[in-house]
Amino acid sequence: MKPTSTVSGLSSDDAAAVVRRRALKILCAVVISGLLLAGLASLAASLVPFSAFLARVRSVSDSGQGTFFSPEFYRAMQMRLRFIGIANLAAGIILLGLRQQMNRWAQRVFSDALVLTRDFYRDAHSLPLIDRLALAGLTLFAAALRVPLLSHPMRYDESVTFLEYSSRPFYVALSFYSTPNNHVFHTLLMRLAYLALGNHPWVLRSPAFLAGLCLVPATYLAARTLYHNSGALLAAALVASSSRLMEYSSNARGYEIVCLLFMMMIPLGAYALRRRNSAAWWLLAIVSALGFYTIPIMLYPFGGLVLWLGLSVAVGDAKQDAKEASKQDSTQEDAAARSALAGLSVAIVLTLLLTGELYSPVLAVSGPKALIANKWVVSHSFGSVLQQLPASLASTWRGWNRDLPAWLAGLLAAGFVVSLLWHRRIGSQRVPLVLALLLCVGPLVLLQRVVPFERVWLFALPLYYICAAAGLAMVLEPLFHRLHLRHAMALVALVIALFAGLRVERSGSIYLNNESRGMPALAAWFKSHLSSGDAIVVAPPSDGPLRYYLQHEGVPTSYLNPSIGGRNGTGPHRRLVVVNESSRDTVAQVCETAGQPHQPNWDAKLVVQFESAKLYDVPFPPDSSTATKPEEMSSRTAPKAP
Repeated sequence: MKPTSTVSGLSSDDAAAVVRRRALKILCAVVISGLLLAGLASLAASLVPFSAFLARVRSVSDSGQGTFFSPEFYRAMQMRLRFIGIANLAAGIILLGLRQQMNRWAQRVFSDALVLTRDFYRDAHSLPLIDRLALAGLTLFAAALRVPLLSHPMRYDESVTFLEYSSRPFYVALSFYSTPNNHVFHTLLMRLAYLALGNHPWVLRSPAFLAGLCLVPATYLAARTLYHNSGALLAAALVASSSRLMEYSSNARGYEIVCLLFMMMIPLGAYALRRRNSAAWWLLAIVSALGFYTIPIMLYPFGGLVLWLGLSVAVGDAKQDAKEASKQDSTQEDAAARSALAGLSVAIVLTLLLTGELYSPVLAVSGPKALIANKWVVSHSFGSVLQQLPASLASTWRGWNRDLPAWLAGLLAAGFVVSLLWHRRIGSQRVPLVLALLLCVGPLVLLQRVVPFERVWLFALPLYYICAAAGLAMVLEPLFHRLHLRHAMALVALVIALFAGLRVERSGSIYLNNESRGMPALAAWFKSHLSSGDAIVVAPPSDGPLRYYLQHEGVPTSYLNPSIGGRNGTGPHRRLVVVNESSRDTVAQVCETAGQPHQPNWDAKLVVQFESAKLYDVPFPPDSSTATKPEEMSSRTAPKAP
C-alpha cells in the first residue's frame, strides 16, 4: 500500500515529521527567548528607583506602611536581581550557541516521549478489568469521604496562606517568602482557583482536594512498580480511607501535592532506569522540581529516590533489558548501566536548574536565607535533636494510625515488616525503596540538626501503605489461591476501604482536630454586635481564621489587636478577648501574646461561646501606658511555620 502524498510530494509521514521538527525548533526558540527576556526583565527591575518600589509595597500592605522595605533591603534586592538577570542571560546565550544540539536533544526527547506514551497506554489497557473497576470505585469513595470536609472551618495555616499570599497579586504571592507558610506552587494553584471561582473554603482547598483524589490511582501505579503481587489495590484502598490523608486533602496546604508528586516519581524513575528513556528522565526532573517548588521538604523524598535509583544501578537492575536482549553480551550490560547513570545525573542537574529558575522571584525579593535559613530550620544541638526526635516520631506514628483499630494497625505494621524481610521474593527491584529512603533521610536530619514537624513525613505514608499491602498480599495470596478465590484481594481492598473510611467519618476526628471550630459563627456574631471603638484581642491560632472570616463577613480587621488608649480617652469602648479551648488558651495568655495588659484579679465576663471559641469582655487597665506597641505585638504574633 503506497503512502498518502501531500501537495508538496511528501508522504503524510514525512510531512508530519517536518511539522514536528519545526514545532520543536519553535519550542527551543521559546525557551531561549524566555531565558533572555527573564534576564533582561531582572536587570530592568534592578534599575527601578527605591521610591517606586516602596509605593508599590505600601499599596499591597495591610497597614499601608511596608516597614520591612528599607533602603538596605532595597540594595540587597538590587544585587540579587542583577545576579539572577546575568545568570539567565548567560544561560540563554549558551543555549543560543548550542541551538543545533538543543534541537537534536528535543527531537530525541520527543521520540522517547512517544514511546513513553505508547507504553503507558499499553500498560493501562493491560490492567485487569477488576482492578480498573475497583480503582475507579476507590477514587469515587475517596471523593465521597473528602467532599464534606471541604466545608470545615478554615484552619490557621490555610487562612494565613490565603490572606498573606494567595489573595495578593501574583508578583507578591510568587516572590514574598516571609514565612515557610508560602508553599509557592500550591499558592499559585490556590490563587488561580480563587480568581476563577471566588473566595470560598472549598475553592481554596480544591488544589489539595484534587491532589488527594489523584493520589489514590498514583499509589496504585507506584505499588505495581515496586511489587509484583496483588497488593496495589489494597494500598490504594488504604490511601483512600486514611484519616491523615483525608485531613490534608481538605487542608489548603502543599503537603498532599508533595505526596502525589512523590508517588508519580516512583514509576517514572523505575521506567527511566529500565528503558533508558530520556523523556522519562526529563519528566522525573520536572515533577521533582515542582515538588521542591511546593515545599523545600521535597529534599527528603527526592534524595531517597535518587539514592534508590543509584543503588539499583549498582546491583544491576538497570541491566535487565540488556540481559533480555543479549544475555551473553556483558558490554551491552555495562553500556546500559552507564546510560542509566548518565540519565540519572541529567535528571538531578535538571531538577536543580528548574528549581532555581522557579524560585528565582523568591530568591530575588526575599533572598536565599528566607528559604534555607529561616528561624524554623535553625539547627539545634545534637543532644536536643536526639532527645526530641523519638517523641516526634512516636507522635507521627500515632497520627498515621489515627482512627484505625489496634488490630488493623498491627496487621499493617506486620505486613510492612514482611515486605522488608521477603523483599527479594515480592519486590520488582532488588533494593527496597524504604531502605534507601531511611539511608538518605536519617543522615540529612542529623546533618541539619532539626526535628521536622510531624506533617513533614506525610509523603512517606502512602509508601508505608504500599509496603504493608505488599506484605499482607504475600501472606494472603496462597490462601486465596487454594480456596480458588480469584478476585479476593480486590474484595478485601474494598471492604477495608469501607470499614476504615466510615470509621473515620463516624469518629469526627478530623473536625475535632480543627483549631478553628466556632470561628465562622464568632465572626458572624461580631458583624452584628461590634460597635465603633471596640477592640478584639486575639492570638494564634485564632487570629488567622478570625481575620479570614471577618473579611469574609465584611467586618474591618482594624478591630483586631488595636493599641489601647486610656479608659476615658480615645481608646476602645470594649475589650473583647477571644479564647480558643482547642489550644488551651486562657485570657491572660491571649492578652500577653497580643501585647495587651492584664491582671489575674480583673473580672473577665464570658459573653458568648461557639464550640471551642469563647469570647470574654475584659476590663481596661487603670493605666494603659504599659500597652505594647503595635510593631512589638506583630512580632509576637508571627505566623506559624508549616
